Amino acid sequence: MVTTEKVAKLIVDFNYDSIPERGIKQSKAAIIDSIGAGLLGYREPVGQAMTQVVSGRGGEPEARLWATGQRTSLLNAALINSVCLHAMDYDNGGSLGHPAAVMIPPALALGEKYKLSGKKIIEAYAVAYELGARLRNSLGDLQFGAGFHATALLGVICSAAESAKLMGLDLQKTRMAMSIATSLSSGMLQSFGWDSKPIQVARAAESGVLAALLAREGSTGDPYIFEESKGFYYVYGQEEASIKQLTENFGKPLAVAAERGHFKQWACCGGNYEVLSALYDLLAGQDIPADQITEIVVATSMTPPGPAFRLQPRTPMEGRFSITYNIASCLIDGFVNLNTFSAGKFNRPEVHELMNKIQVIQHPECAGKPRRLQGESRFVTIDIRLRDGRLISKRQEAANRKQLADEEIYVKFAENARSTGLAEDKIAKAVERVKSLENCDDVTELIDLIC
Repeated sequence: MVTTEKVAKLIVDFNYDSIPERGIKQSKAAIIDSIGAGLLGYREPVGQAMTQVVSGRGGEPEARLWATGQRTSLLNAALINSVCLHAMDYDNGGSLGHPAAVMIPPALALGEKYKLSGKKIIEAYAVAYELGARLRNSLGDLQFGAGFHATALLGVICSAAESAKLMGLDLQKTRMAMSIATSLSSGMLQSFGWDSKPIQVARAAESGVLAALLAREGSTGDPYIFEESKGFYYVYGQEEASIKQLTENFGKPLAVAAERGHFKQWACCGGNYEVLSALYDLLAGQDIPADQITEIVVATSMTPPGPAFRLQPRTPMEGRFSITYNIASCLIDGFVNLNTFSAGKFNRPEVHELMNKIQVIQHPECAGKPRRLQGESRFVTIDIRLRDGRLISKRQEAANRKQLADEEIYVKFAENARSTGLAEDKIAKAVERVKSLENCDDVTELIDLIC
C-alpha cells in the first residue's frame, strides 16, 4: 500500500475510542477558544470585508456564521468563520501553526449541515490534527525557509481529510479529497501583518471542504500525490523530506494529546511569546523604567528575528508580528492586551523611540544550526541596559512560555463573547455544552448558543 493510500486508510479507520482523555480535553478547548476568537474577529476589518463580499455569493442556507447567525452555504460558513477566527492571531497554535483555524470552522459547519454528534467532531479534529503534525514534521523545513506558511500550505490537506471523515467518504474518495487539496495549497509568510494572512488561512479551510465535496461527486486527483516524483513531498520537501514519517506509528502517541497546544493570552504572533513571557517575569520582580533604557539586545535561537519578523512595523496589524513593537509596548505599559494593537497605542512616539533601541540577533549557541534544530531547541535571551549601569537579563525557553491553562481558556471565551454582546446565559450554556461535547447528539445545539 503506497503512502497516499495509507494516509487515507488511517483517516477512514480512525476511531473516537482511540483518543486519550487529554486529547478529548484539548480538542474541546480548541473548539471553545476558536469560537471566542471568531466572535471577536468578526468586528475586525477583514472579518467585515469577507462577510460583505462572500455573503453576496448566495448559496443554500446550510450553516451559520457564528457572530450573526446568518445562514449561508457550507463553503461560505467555513471561509467567513475561519477568517474571523484568525483575524487577530488570537487562536491556538500547534505543530501545524494554527490547526484550529483551518479545522474548527469546517467541522462545525459540516456538523450543523449534517446534524453530527460532538463525538464525531472531536474524532475528525483529532485525526486531522494528527495528520497536520505528521505533515509538518515529515516534510522538513525547506518550504518554510523559502517563505511558505505552514498553516495555509498544509492546513488545506487537513481540512480535506477532516471533511472527508465527517462526510463518511470511503478510502478511495478520501484519497481523492487529499489529492485535490494539494492542488489548492498556498500561502506565504510575507503576508504576516496583513489581511492576506487570515485570508490565506481561511481559504485553506474552505478549500479543504471543497476538495472533499468534489471527491464525493467523483472528481479525481493523482492517487499517488504524496509519493510520486513530482508530487507533494518532492515539490515542497525535496531532500529534507522523510515520507515514511507521515504514516509510521501514526497516532502513537496521538499529537492532539501529546502536544502542549498553545492557547494564547495575547492577541499576537506566537513568535513574540518567549520574549513577552520573559518580560512579564522580569516586570513582576523589579522596576524597569522605560525612559531609563539605553539598549535592549534580544538573541533568538531561530534565524532572527523569527516568525515575528516585522522589526519596523507600519501598522497596528503589523505590530502583532513585530518582536520589537511587543517588547517596547510591554515595557512602557507594563503589559500587553487587546488595546495594545489599536491605532492610538501603536502611534505613540515613545513606543517607536524605544523600538529603535532594540537589536535582534541570533544567539551564538545556534549559529550555523539547521532550521529544524533551531526550532526544536527554541529560546530567546533578553538583555536590558539602563542608564544607571544595571543589566537586566533573562533566558526564556519556548517550552515554558506563557499560555492559558485549561480553565483559563473557557474564561477567555467568556470574556471575548461578552465583549461582542453575547448574552450571559448563552455564554454559560455554551461553556457547559463544549465541556460535555462528547455527550452532544447534534452540534447544532452549540451553534444555536453562539449566534
